[in-house]
Amino acid sequence: MSPKKRNTLILGIFSVVAVIAVLFTPQLITEEKKIEAKLAIAVSQTPLSSPFLIAKERGYFKEQGLDVTLVPCNGGVDCTHRMLSRDVDYATASESVLMFQSFNRQDISILVSFVESDNDLKLLTLEPSNIRSVKALEGKKVGVIKGSASEFYFDSVLIANNLKNLQLKKVYLTPSELVPALLSYRVDAISSWEPLGYKAELLSANKVVNLGNSAIYQLSFNLLAMTPNLEHSNDESLRLLKALDLAVEWINNNPDQALETIATSLNLSVDQVAWSWEDLVFRLSLGNSLLSNIQLQARWAVESGLVDSEPPDFRAVFYSSPFEQLVASRD
Repeated sequence: MSPKKRNTLILGIFSVVAVIAVLFTPQLITEEKKIEAKLAIAVSQTPLSSPFLIAKERGYFKEQGLDVTLVPCNGGVDCTHRMLSRDVDYATASESVLMFQSFNRQDISILVSFVESDNDLKLLTLEPSNIRSVKALEGKKVGVIKGSASEFYFDSVLIANNLKNLQLKKVYLTPSELVPALLSYRVDAISSWEPLGYKAELLSANKVVNLGNSAIYQLSFNLLAMTPNLEHSNDESLRLLKALDLAVEWINNNPDQALETIATSLNLSVDQVAWSWEDLVFRLSLGNSLLSNIQLQARWAVESGLVDSEPPDFRAVFYSSPFEQLVASRD
């Protein structure tokens, strides 16, 4: 090959490379930007958090360009405290936790509700305590988790049984203390969520009795964030919700496989997850029913003397833009 032809060939090759670089460099930059969104989410270690565990396991976060770290925590109160301490960017919690926090501060928002259950909370006692009805709790000690769905559920059971003024002692405990306190008879009953009910049943040498009422309270678990952060990360929040939407769809289409995946993720037995699996309704929502539920709980908190101020306008707590964009993108 002559030097002239060789130089022409080399020049042609460089030209092709240059064209490819021009065409694909913007795309590469875009892809690089997509994976730059790193965030940490405090996730309660319960099957209620299944959409987050599935999204992580099946790579839905990565599909949305998110590098997500799931930080395990013990209940919604703990998760929310981690968010308030700036240890994480988002938190999972019940609407009760959000309600109580909103009395004290105006910088927390709810982005979406991702699961509901009317049978996740239970009022448990042991058969040897000889407590056969809610009324028999008079003069007894009841373990509850302060400022959470546990406390609201217990008071709802009292109201439903026309026993609002029943004389008893609430003993405030952490989630990890509830079952040991019941099994050691330090308290006569506990108001607890799953999988604590299953743990009590599994560990107790005596029969565990549920004094509560199913369908008396519609628990929801929700995604919370600090409002100032959301004002600068709407796109990030939208992508997060899209990943959760994919996870919820997969759970509902593959319930048995999802159950096994969650059991592995939480280091629980399949039987333990199955105990309450059928009670969980996974869907993304952010509507008036949730708002009404929060407002009802706020009135209860005021009337019970658990807070010393008037309820805030909870409509302002709903940060609905990402969810509305998600719904619009489905069409």
